Amino acid sequence: MSHVYLHSPVLSQFGKTNKSYLELSVDVAKKSIQNFDKERIEFLIFSAFAPERYTQEFNLPAKIGDALGLESIFCIRSETASSSGASAIHLAKILLDSGKFKTGLVIGTEVMSRLNREENNILLGSVLSQKQISLSMSMAQGAALITNRYLNDFGYSKNDLFPISKKLHDNGLKNPISHIKKNLSFDEYIQSPVFSSPLCLYDISPLSDGSCSIVVSSEVKSEFSIIGTGHGTGSFQSVDFGYSFTASKDAFRKAYNEGNISPSEVDVAELHDAFTTFELIGAEDAGIFPKGEALKNVIGGVTHPNGKIPINPSGGLKTRGHPVGASGLAQIAEIIEFMKNAPNAEIGLTHSIGGLATNNFATLIKKA
Repeated sequence: MSHVYLHSPVLSQFGKTNKSYLELSVDVAKKSIQNFDKERIEFLIFSAFAPERYTQEFNLPAKIGDALGLESIFCIRSETASSSGASAIHLAKILLDSGKFKTGLVIGTEVMSRLNREENNILLGSVLSQKQISLSMSMAQGAALITNRYLNDFGYSKNDLFPISKKLHDNGLKNPISHIKKNLSFDEYIQSPVFSSPLCLYDISPLSDGSCSIVVSSEVKSEFSIIGTGHGTGSFQSVDFGYSFTASKDAFRKAYNEGNISPSEVDVAELHDAFTTFELIGAEDAGIFPKGEALKNVIGGVTHPNGKIPINPSGGLKTRGHPVGASGLAQIAEIIEFMKNAPNAEIGLTHSIGGLATNNFATLIKKA
């Protein structure tokens, strides 16, 4: 197995754009490769959930490669719903580990603002099982079922969710590319519209446009490298939701085994928080906290940027934004940015959920 080094991570502004997938992808990718020898790049992996539906764009990997002046390279797309960006970086690692390729470019993009919320809910809900769809379940309703069970079983209330939403909004205020910048008050949180009880407006990630690109290489060294990856898949049959995702636990276990580290060695994490409660479940599935203890640690400041184990210091999907095909890759870029500025942070963990926890990925990043 080769080393996989990460170079030149670039993030677009997240929020709303008038640009196409092609334009947005080329903009960020040009910045990633401007200080890198283009002749070295042998493959391009593009991740997106539904460009055909959002902007009616097709055959994007080859079009992006052509626009970048990358000739005769291997171009392919990776799509695993909301974990597409993570699956793309994992696929890149597999190609490099194979020895057939030495350097590649990974780009994740989504442009979701062209559809209204109702159309987006239907499109995003299409990743659920037919059984779940037959019950008229949306992603938010599934997350609400999980949240209610978590709060009930561990003795929390709806009001106890405010500190995690507040933390993520505070972190987003400091992130220059974040979609949402808001100094959230308790009254605003409690009085906000409820999407699916107990989840309100400030518990759910926005519908975002955005893009991220990273150069990967087994040949050219850098300060940051991937030391462990893991994946897991879950059943589409269940409608009895608990507060632990088998697909996540499998992904974390494999990543820890490959990286030869334990959860206690993780210094910072970017965990999939399309819904605020999912950060809590992710942290517990990752073994960072025991079951039911993650929310107490948020309330106690342990997971804040200056805490013992910062989680989602970028603001997470919740406030950085969640352009679904880009989010898993953006987490990698954000981990690198945080670790550059945190001398004691050597190991970073990212976690990306596909669908309602049916195709999940975990990635360990090490700083040299």
